[in-house]
Amino acid sequence: MGLIGKTIDELIDLANSTTNLREMLFLVKNPSMNVRRALARNRNLYDEVLNTLLYDPVENVSYIASKHPNIKEKREFDNPRPCVTCNKDEKNLNCKDCVLLTSYYTSQ
Repeated sequence: MGLIGKTIDELIDLANSTTNLREMLFLVKNPSMNVRRALARNRNLYDEVLNTLLYDPVENVSYIASKHPNIKEKREFDNPRPCVTCNKDEKNLNCKDCVLLTSYYTSQ
C-alpha cells in the first residue's frame, strides 16, 4: 500500500520514524495537524523539512518544530496555549476533554 492509502494512525507512525526524504516531503504537506506534529518530533528530519515545519501555519506544529534538537533557527512563542505545548502522543490527543485547556480558557 502506498502513502496515499494509509490511515492517519499509520501516517503518524511513519512520521515519527521515517528517515526517507520523499516520505517527509509528502508528510509535511498532510492536512492533518497530528501527522505534521508527529513529523516535527522525528529526530531524523532533514533541515528543509524542519524549516518548513518551523513556520507551519498551525502553532501546535511550529512550536514542536521549534523544540527540535537540530533546529538552527530560533522562533519564540508568546504565552502558547496548553494544547500547543502538550506532549501527548498524536494518536491519543483528545483536546476536547483536556482539563489544562479548559482551565486556560476559563482563566483568560
